[in-house]
Amino acid sequence: MRNCWTRVGWGLLGLVFAGMSLYLVFNPDRTGVVPNYRFASSHWWLGESMYPGGTHGFLYIPTFAVLFTPFHLIQPAVLGEIVWRLFGVGIFGWGLWRLAAIFSAKSRDPHQSNSIFALLVLLAVPASLASINNGQTNLSLSACLVLAVIALRGQRWNLVALLLSLCLVLKPIAIAPWLLVFATFAPMRLPLLIGLLVTAFVGFVHPTPSYAWGQWLEFWAKLTHSYTPENLRVSDLFGLIEKMGLPNPLPFHSLTRVAAAGSALLWVGWKVRRGGAIHGSWGLWVATALIWTIFNPRAETNSYVLISPLLAFAAVSYWTEAEGERWKGAILAIACIGLMCDGMGKPIYLATDVWLKPLIVLLVSPLLLRMPKSWKI
Repeated sequence: MRNCWTRVGWGLLGLVFAGMSLYLVFNPDRTGVVPNYRFASSHWWLGESMYPGGTHGFLYIPTFAVLFTPFHLIQPAVLGEIVWRLFGVGIFGWGLWRLAAIFSAKSRDPHQSNSIFALLVLLAVPASLASINNGQTNLSLSACLVLAVIALRGQRWNLVALLLSLCLVLKPIAIAPWLLVFATFAPMRLPLLIGLLVTAFVGFVHPTPSYAWGQWLEFWAKLTHSYTPENLRVSDLFGLIEKMGLPNPLPFHSLTRVAAAGSALLWVGWKVRRGGAIHGSWGLWVATALIWTIFNPRAETNSYVLISPLLAFAAVSYWTEAEGERWKGAILAIACIGLMCDGMGKPIYLATDVWLKPLIVLLVSPLLLRMPKSWKI
């Protein structure tokens, strides 16, 4: 029975991947954001600028261009697109598998624990469809965060440093959990600094070090300029406020984000002091997922895969822990399905664009604050 449910879970992921792959084969020009990655990788080795003007395009550290090179070299290009998505789907599935293992280690009901992985896939994957289709790094970033907090829960400091370093490569917004861990987990400071140095070193793998240094400077200029993106339908808390027609000045954005970051630091620190790595890892997961979605100045509708594994895990936890808490699990499960609104057809997409996903996360976020019993060791 256990193998049966495992096959169901991986089979669902396989069907999603196969469907997206077929779509790419028949529509090789609908490649989403991956051409930006190819552009950066090719320009890196040509010694040309990876960071053209404007607030869009390649927004990652130079290390990403180096590490994306194997995917860029795969020909034909559509095959490289498929392999890149296979990497994302594979690591995302591995993250959900590791979450399911946490339940299996604590459950007294083997029939219930055997189905956990399939349930997590069913709940977490709907929000991932847009990201898979677009080729975004969000899918891999979400999985690396899951694996990092699981490793942090088990006090595997070096593995946490490796995964958070990979997160920094996948997206600069990963500086949020990096700083939170550095500030609140004393044993993590040296491994994090070593990981940061290695990450930066890889970003200098080029025949001309002066060119590499110049690209780091261009990255910083691009990053700071892109804080207020042009022509981007931002799907965060402030996109929701704007959609409601309420006053939404830029200073209000900045002050709110600073307050959210400060609150996250205080909360994660309090969780660490209260219960060590177990409580602290849960606090980090919740704080990071919220910062990456409703407080992210560049959040798009496909960014909500960054929180879907957390919602899925909390939903299953509430459903399995006690009958009196099952209504909370049901609400979180509905929230997981609601995060697929941009894939429910054009009319629903147009009606819910920008505002629905941050509203869903905002409404269910109080249910994430209590650490589930299943997260304890």
